Amino acid sequence: MIPPQPDAQLCRRRFIATAAKLTLCAGLARPLNLHAVPVPSHKLKFYHIHTREKFELSDPFLDAQEDRKQDLDSFLRDFRTGEVHPIDFRLMKVLANIQEKTGSNGTYEVIGGYRSGATNEQLRANSNGVALKSLHLVGQAIDLRLTDLPTRDLRDVAISLRAGGVGYYPDSNFVHIDTGRIRYW
Repeated sequence: MIPPQPDAQLCRRRFIATAAKLTLCAGLARPLNLHAVPVPSHKLKFYHIHTREKFELSDPFLDAQEDRKQDLDSFLRDFRTGEVHPIDFRLMKVLANIQEKTGSNGTYEVIGGYRSGATNEQLRANSNGVALKSLHLVGQAIDLRLTDLPTRDLRDVAISLRAGGVGYYPDSNFVHIDTGRIRYW
């Protein structure tokens, strides 16, 4: 005797319900990242204009590269005092996104990364454009330009990412990018 076959509509409903449950479970297994970014197809290249050091980061989306983070912290140290401080790795993700969005293969020319309290006070004494509570003091800011992109375009793309603060200094030919609250100047 042949067992009775369920009707096609019932099979389709069971299939859809099962697929929905599997999709939900898969979604719960890893958090949803609304700010997910594509993996870059090239390395991030840096040149520090004050120390003349070069640095490359092959995968700015792998947070688990502790040895590379230490190298990055050292590269972006306060070049005036030599003091090293942890750099917010989200900055590297922003920079990778800028290059992905623009198709740039240029080198980031770093003007400054981490800044010690003593350096910040010295700069504040000589300029009214240095913030008392600068995010450079906590490793959340970088001043730079990109060799194959005009600084105004770098500014515009950084603003479009809405990833933090962006300052534009056309007379000095650099852009400030930080991972603080969204604001522009």
